Amino acid sequence: MPKIIFFDIDGTLCEPGKQVSAATVDALHRAQARGHKILIATGRNLPIIPAFLRDIGFDGIVASAGGYVTVDGQVLEDRAMPPALLERALSILDRYDISYMLETAEGTFADKERCLEVWAENLTGSNSEQRRLMLQLVEGLGMLPIQNYHGQPVYKICFNARSMEALQTAVAELGDDYFTVTNMVPGGPALNGETMARGVDKGSAVRKVCAYYGVGVEDAIAFGDSGNDLPMLRAAGVGIAMGNASPDVKAEADIVCESCQEDGIARQLARMGLA
Repeated sequence: MPKIIFFDIDGTLCEPGKQVSAATVDALHRAQARGHKILIATGRNLPIIPAFLRDIGFDGIVASAGGYVTVDGQVLEDRAMPPALLERALSILDRYDISYMLETAEGTFADKERCLEVWAENLTGSNSEQRRLMLQLVEGLGMLPIQNYHGQPVYKICFNARSMEALQTAVAELGDDYFTVTNMVPGGPALNGETMARGVDKGSAVRKVCAYYGVGVEDAIAFGDSGNDLPMLRAAGVGIAMGNASPDVKAEADIVCESCQEDGIARQLARMGLA
């Protein structure tokens, strides 16, 4: 039975700022040749998914952690945050001096200097999502000045706090109207996270893509490494955590493979007879 296979980018297909290894690309193409569908499933918004990834030839893209989904050139999901939810979230984050980036279809709006100041304080012990966002800030990948934001639909807010107390208080105030992930590293100072409308996540994207292809979620396989991958790993018939994944992701995964630096995807696809 053909499988639908979903791959996170940062910390899964490759490390932030790095290319996908030749072994992994070869394995992806072998899986496609055997009739399986391969999709990116990333927290990144569409404008910052690099050409080298698109050029691999994925069958679809789950962007903005499920907020925007396209398969075979068709848009299956385009679900930005309702304006009232967005306004409330920004009010809470501002109240606790939490810096943020607004991810839209045009690019990512942010106060770059403020973000760099706060985020540079928290890089020790950081995770793949935080390293990716810091790289995006430094290199200006898809970045737009916050002054140019004039109400464009926002799919997701990425944020970073100065203290655990501020982070936890803000997340508690956001409450159940949002799906909020805090990618904290146990024992480390990583204080980053992201929030979007409740009901939008990578797991909902897995179900929507499977419905499009007319297969059950039991025939879906997902690879990931961080907190926003958990809904996807839970939804798929087989959830696979990378060897470099956070402990909570490994604890919930069905399988833990080698790290992305060790070509974990290629090795695991081969073990499963998919590539």
